[in-house]
Amino acid sequence: MSDLWAYVFESAAWALLGFVGGYLLGRAARDVHRVATAITTEDTVPDDQPPRSRLRAPGGHVILGLVVVLLGVLTVAQGIVTNNATRRIAECQAAYSNGFADALDARADATADAQTALDELMRAISGYLANPPVPPDKVRTAIGDYLAQRAKAESERQQHPYPPPPRDLCR
Repeated sequence: MSDLWAYVFESAAWALLGFVGGYLLGRAARDVHRVATAITTEDTVPDDQPPRSRLRAPGGHVILGLVVVLLGVLTVAQGIVTNNATRRIAECQAAYSNGFADALDARADATADAQTALDELMRAISGYLANPPVPPDKVRTAIGDYLAQRAKAESERQQHPYPPPPRDLCR
């Protein structure tokens, strides 16, 4: 929630800075225009004509100020919506990555155990073949141990499936 408030305050600060900067630039432009018109009107206006009133209705400035404030509010609202959607997708991606890593670790451990059992089977059989006669009961036992370890590894892999892909999960 603190990220949200930080974003709101930062956006409000930028909106205020833009409003004040626009007001000051507009004020400076009006002052330059006033000086320019004062110089030219004094030289060109006949004495029998009354000077034009410098007072204008503030409606244009109020409308412009309201538009600026409205744009600031809409920008903050859009940022909040975008920030929430981005956060939701990032959390979903993190959950997928963690689930995938956990499944991958468990499956890799099971595969390593099965590979170790295969190595032990090959050592046992090669040892028996090096010293004839080959004892069939020990070969059967070594093969049985290997097959039991493979079944255990397969069961372990089935207990830890990969999570569904993020294209299906993070909508």
